[in-house]
Amino acid sequence: RSMKGGIIIGAGIAALMGEIEAGGRLAETPISLIIGGLVCLYLMFSVSFKGFVDSNSIARKIANYGMVPGMVVAIVVGFATGEYAVPSVEWGITRPAFDELWNYLPFSVGFPDANVFLYAIPTAVIAYVIAFGDIVVGQSLMSRVDHLRKDEDIDNSIDRVHLVTALRNGGHAFFAPYPGLAGPIWTAVTATMAERYKYGRNAMESIYSGGGTFWITGFIAVFMLPLVSFFQPVLPIALSLTLLLTGYICLMVGLEQLENNTERGIAGTMGVVLAVYGAGWGLATGAVLYFLIERTKLIGFTADPEAPGVKAAKEH
Repeated sequence: RSMKGGIIIGAGIAALMGEIEAGGRLAETPISLIIGGLVCLYLMFSVSFKGFVDSNSIARKIANYGMVPGMVVAIVVGFATGEYAVPSVEWGITRPAFDELWNYLPFSVGFPDANVFLYAIPTAVIAYVIAFGDIVVGQSLMSRVDHLRKDEDIDNSIDRVHLVTALRNGGHAFFAPYPGLAGPIWTAVTATMAERYKYGRNAMESIYSGGGTFWITGFIAVFMLPLVSFFQPVLPIALSLTLLLTGYICLMVGLEQLENNTERGIAGTMGVVLAVYGAGWGLATGAVLYFLIERTKLIGFTADPEAPGVKAAKEH
């Protein structure tokens, strides 16, 4: 649990650090990003707003859109404050540059030899460590809402997540090499779907139809030039809000995994190292601390689980 929590916490810290560090996007567009982020967090996670949603139909409609209202507020504030220029909207249908994409495909640039795959093994291991955190976050987000809907059981198969992700990434590698889409889930969007799902069948027929609707609508929107031309200058806002929400959710879910202070200490230290020095060093730190601090058996010596000191450590 401590290492699992550390991976998720580290991913959350890294997501937040990338936005709030000196020279990050928060320093460049502080007003729009702070206001938009606060609106997103309030609408999606505030206890007071959840109570308001139960008694107000307008608030319930707003809550159904997850992070979108916060994004709209951030865009409007960005235009009003001059942090972002008002875009020039164009009309028509977009024409993706498939001919340029061909220049980056392995059929054009050639396939790497075996040495490249060997060199990539450490990177693949580190990528899987981060992906593991995404999978746990996705599990947690689904389990938070599954029990609230009696009309549907969410079949959260980890084997299927691995299989689908592998097939999708294999297709990307051959025909659309974009590592930015290689993760198992889009954390902020998954949280948005989960929040809407819990309000019942009138809000979302099924968790599966909700995910399908999002991606089908997004695919259609890519070809609508007015939308693309309007949102293209403010894409940094969307990315920043996504990362801020991802960081918040990862910290929330990571801390949920931990049951005592020993686990919290190991996970917190591992998370900071992972965020600052990368997944490899973070994982090594977590493993060392786990064996030195948390395990009751080390180098032939086994602590009595009923000993007062051991019981106190486990409880606290």
